[in-house]
Amino acid sequence: MEIKITDLTKIYRSGEQAITALGGVSLSFSAGESVAIVGRSGSGKTTLLNHLCGLDKPDSGSILFDEVEVTHLSPDELSRMRRCRVGVVYQFFNLIPELNIRDNITLPIELDGKEVDEQALSDILKTVGLAGREADFPSALSGGQQQRAAIARALLGQPSLILADEPTGNLDEETGMEILDLLCRLNRKRGITLIVVTHSNTVAARMGRIITLQNGCVVSDEAH
Repeated sequence: MEIKITDLTKIYRSGEQAITALGGVSLSFSAGESVAIVGRSGSGKTTLLNHLCGLDKPDSGSILFDEVEVTHLSPDELSRMRRCRVGVVYQFFNLIPELNIRDNITLPIELDGKEVDEQALSDILKTVGLAGREADFPSALSGGQQQRAAIARALLGQPSLILADEPTGNLDEETGMEILDLLCRLNRKRGITLIVVTHSNTVAARMGRIITLQNGCVVSDEAH
């Protein structure tokens, strides 16, 4: 997926105070890129990610996904986009404890009214190392296994873009590297565009490009 962001601005207001979360950000991403977005807390990293996945709307500016203007989509269209074209991986997994791993992974497909492709599900479970664990509930899995389930959920819709918000931040170092290896393999072998928000220099160093934000603005954009 190719992405073009132009003059993206988001200002939050609290009483008389205005806080600029994004101050006219312009960026483009080529299909199949791996990109780290870094910066201190409050620099605008997560705000940018939330705009990319359609969870927040800008005050001004545009986001194009393969020439489709994302900021003009309706809430239903944005939900469909997230289920079909964009896979989102969060730091805290966001699995539903009352559902087993299979049902957690297939939930977005079922919400979209589609039949689950059982062969695709089986292949993805093997890819993320969870074959045979689909009947287990999240509480029976380690943190790393739960993150693998979250990645499987993001992959089942065959996305062309994966957005990951601190995907290793809630894991020990060894497990975090396993998850990072998995994301990098998916980027290389499937050509999925990968954009990762991270505080970790180790994670950032594995990406092909590093973008640094400060006070809602891009201060550096370097190939790595």
